[in-house]
Amino acid sequence: MKPGRITAWAIAAVAVPGLAACSGTSTGSSPASPGSSATGSTSSSTPSQASSQPAAQGQAAGSGSLTPPGAHLAFGGPATVGWVPPSQDTGTGAHRGIKLRVTVVSIQKGTMADFRNVQLNGTERKSTPYYVQLRVTALSSTPPPKDSDPAITFTAIDDRGQQQQSITFLGTFSRCDDPMPPKQFVSGKTYESCLAYLIPGGGSIQKVQWDNGPAAANEVTPYFDRPIVWG
Repeated sequence: MKPGRITAWAIAAVAVPGLAACSGTSTGSSPASPGSSATGSTSSSTPSQASSQPAAQGQAAGSGSLTPPGAHLAFGGPATVGWVPPSQDTGTGAHRGIKLRVTVVSIQKGTMADFRNVQLNGTERKSTPYYVQLRVTALSSTPPPKDSDPAITFTAIDDRGQQQQSITFLGTFSRCDDPMPPKQFVSGKTYESCLAYLIPGGGSIQKVQWDNGPAAANEVTPYFDRPIVWG
């Protein structure tokens, strides 16, 4: 299971005692039980509207520079970032980061039919699914640490301006797959990922942000207060 995310059980998963399924809120639910190997639905979804702000505003000025903090991009617009993996984001020294090109391709609205093989409680089944489609390209010869995934650095923002936690599926959820980066994820290699959300109360995902980046010694990265935003 990837760190810092909510866990949901696809029926195709092997049961692990002590884990539960949760929605985009902090409330828990009953653990899933093993069953058939059917995967989630591939029903159609509706892409969100792209931002009217120009993507060029946040483009890197050149191959050696990073997209500046506070940049606003349209969906599909790439940003060049210096990703600091959680395992390296420690201590008081400077953090340079691993250079990546990251893109929020789209935000898509799903349906509860997508979750027919996922264990959810009654409250969660009243939520609205949203999927954030991502693309990540390595621009450095330095591979990420083992079991580190830059895709989960993205944060979704709902229509109330609140951050939402994505779901980790213990099993197969074909509607929104979130694979780990390929082995030897170095210069030129690209993978695509998807983050799934359950938004309660008729809410929606409006924006996606990236708030990770290089930092000087004894300082917080400027991207923390001024993230790169899509949407």
